[in-house]
Amino acid sequence: MEFYIQELPDGQATLMTRDGLYLFTFRNLESARQACTDWYRIHGHVNSVSSCLSDGNVSCSVI
Repeated sequence: MEFYIQELPDGQATLMTRDGLYLFTFRNLESARQACTDWYRIHGHVNSVSSCLSDGNVSCSVI
């Protein structure tokens, strides 16, 4: 699963799929990154890089 985080001009951040489906808009970039980290932890993936998380077939990139 690939996720992307799009930072908006007002400081909010939108979590979206690779296909462009918007999943949720967070109040800031850190909250969106934390959601990705939590998702990976729940699904058994461990990632240590916060700006571009990836592990095999899952990733979360800030665009």
